[in-house]
Amino acid sequence: MERINITKNTRGQMRIVEVILASFVIIFALSFTNIFAITPTSQKYEVTELQKLGYNTLHDLDEQGLLARFVYNHEWENLTSALRVLLPLDVYFNVTIYDLQGTKVNNVPIFYGDREAFATSKNVASISYGLVGYPTRLSATYTPRILIIQLVRG
Repeated sequence: MERINITKNTRGQMRIVEVILASFVIIFALSFTNIFAITPTSQKYEVTELQKLGYNTLHDLDEQGLLARFVYNHEWENLTSALRVLLPLDVYFNVTIYDLQGTKVNNVPIFYGDREAFATSKNVASISYGLVGYPTRLSATYTPRILIIQLVRG
């Protein structure tokens, strides 16, 4: 009977296992460094992200029926509070509401943050959002309003 040397066969298998383990270590190291990599912010990217954030926030309030209530009932403090809750803490906002003739509707400033940040920041996003009217229980008011919200990171 011929005797087979077991150690000869296992050397090749161990090399394959070593290569597989080394591959996992390299993939893990690359994934780990990618998590902590800091990408430089560009002005265009920052403004686009702020615009998306602002539009989504106004849309969410509108879907809940709160935005029209706040605007048509002149509940400026509630609108300010809702925006402060929905937007991140480091995002400042300034809201102005107009009718179709271009007349400013809100006589009270609706803002959060440092006014100086709007003047000095290079990345100011501006979003326009339209409201058609405000339905009540028995009737509806069809007087369109245009909301202009400016967002900046503070």
